[in-house]
Amino acid sequence: MSKFPELHPVNVGMLLTRNSQYRPDHLGIIVENTRLTFQEYNNGVNRVANMLCGLGVDKGDKIAIVLPNCFELLELYWAIAKIGAVSVPLSTLLMSRGLKSLINDSDAKIVITNSHFMNIIEEIKPELTNVTGYILVNKPSNSEYHHYQSLKEVASDKEPEVTEIDENDPYNIIYS
Repeated sequence: MSKFPELHPVNVGMLLTRNSQYRPDHLGIIVENTRLTFQEYNNGVNRVANMLCGLGVDKGDKIAIVLPNCFELLELYWAIAKIGAVSVPLSTLLMSRGLKSLINDSDAKIVITNSHFMNIIEEIKPELTNVTGYILVNKPSNSEYHHYQSLKEVASDKEPEVTEIDENDPYNIIYS
């Protein structure tokens, strides 16, 4: 009877890092007219991960995402995995009461959205019990919203420094 080789646990976020190390110049992602190598894509994801850490996001913190399918959503999924936070993608079909309920139930610390959903978030903001920060992906910030691209541009593209992520740590909360 043969033995299987010992497996070393890998968290989801490390998969992109590995591809950027072993295949840096290979095409890693295509979204609309954007084509990035694994190295370019990983550097951008690292910037987003470090941006989130700079906003006080720690391992285990929940990040509510109210976005349609877009490039930033892909970056966020990888970045959240790299830092051991928990992604909470929420349907863009939800209205204020439903969003409020799920954001509070998930105990989200950060809400990331775009200007299309900003009015809905504004309506429920006073009732969001744990949220400490808001990020808009497509519009310059106002006094209460950080601007995704502005924060990303100044963040480091180095791998984020985080505590060890265990294979049993949660990565995603999906509401159906």
